[in-house]
Amino acid sequence: MFELVTGRGTGNATSKDAFVYFFKGCTIMGISPPKNAGPLYYMWSLIVNLVCIITSPITGIVGFANKYLQDIITTAQFLSGLQAGLNLIGLPVKCATVTFALKRLRGMESTLAIMDARYTRPEDVALIRKAAVMGNRLVLIFGTSYFIYMLFTVLPPLINGNPPLSVWIPFVYENKSTMHFCVQIFYDLFIMFFVLCHQTLYDSYGPVYIYVISTHFQLLVRRVGNLGTDATKSKDDNMKELVDCVVTHQQILELLATIEPVISTTMFTQFLIISSILCVTMVNMFFFADRSTQFASTLYFLCVLLQTSPCCYFATELKADSEKLPLAIFHCNWVEQDQRFRKVIIYFMHHAQISVELMAMKLFPINVGTNISLAKFSFTLFTFLKEMGIGQETTN
Repeated sequence: MFELVTGRGTGNATSKDAFVYFFKGCTIMGISPPKNAGPLYYMWSLIVNLVCIITSPITGIVGFANKYLQDIITTAQFLSGLQAGLNLIGLPVKCATVTFALKRLRGMESTLAIMDARYTRPEDVALIRKAAVMGNRLVLIFGTSYFIYMLFTVLPPLINGNPPLSVWIPFVYENKSTMHFCVQIFYDLFIMFFVLCHQTLYDSYGPVYIYVISTHFQLLVRRVGNLGTDATKSKDDNMKELVDCVVTHQQILELLATIEPVISTTMFTQFLIISSILCVTMVNMFFFADRSTQFASTLYFLCVLLQTSPCCYFATELKADSEKLPLAIFHCNWVEQDQRFRKVIIYFMHHAQISVELMAMKLFPINVGTNISLAKFSFTLFTFLKEMGIGQETTN
């Protein structure tokens, strides 16, 4: 399975192979049961999702606030919990959206297989192989980044003899006994590990699917640009090739229509909370945190940006690739073709001019500009809080 990351031995890789890590992760996290799933699997699914999806938003915010009011944790610890807790608010929505869409996402594989079969040239097969490898690499990059953050978050407290998160657990008091202390540590590590696994899946699937669809746009642009240039093909062959290109374009749009509502909901959820998360993280970094917490908060800051940046970047690239299609149609060798070919090419040109742009709940576009605007807004919030004098006494 590691060849899907290294790229070695993947000569026959197809587009659907880009989703291998994502779907295996969904199975491990209990939201995509295998065909032979038994009672133990569903018990595991219930435990992991009950703890991570249902209870973690409550324990992540209410628990930290309660301990802060009781002077059990410091301001830096409270803000560290708050910045993570704010991210947990969107987790149930993202989990439900992706879980209910898994069947539709699986259904896209048959269409992708049909589209892959059209490409036999070595350079086209290499591009499909690149997409398959990149899809799994993206999942691995997300997971690695999140778990590096986890490592630097839990190690300093553990070295100092404290629980990593001090998440609120009913009837458990970490200072009461050794058993309570160990339960607190185990629960903290358990919930952080599996919450990050969930976040990895729901943050990475969007870039993966967009990248694969963008790859097929690039392949289509190549095919269209070569229409009518092969002297060995008859006019009927060129006509069949053109019709096949039109069908391919329609299939790409169908794939986009399938994936867009899912990405739209999860990205809109993340857009709603990202500015507040970044603002709280900066307040913690610059005013309250010690050196180790500052480093962990910096990693968290970068991870929060990672949650939206790749999806926004690839969505921008997808739009750019779709805008190349009308140019490829115009520059193909349509001049030497018959009347039937020219009529179809006009129809194709008309429909290809519609720009492909993903939207977050039809309110604002998913692109690099939106991502930068939200990051700017978080800095505006931080500046506003700084002008109010928050953290000034600590700094002095």
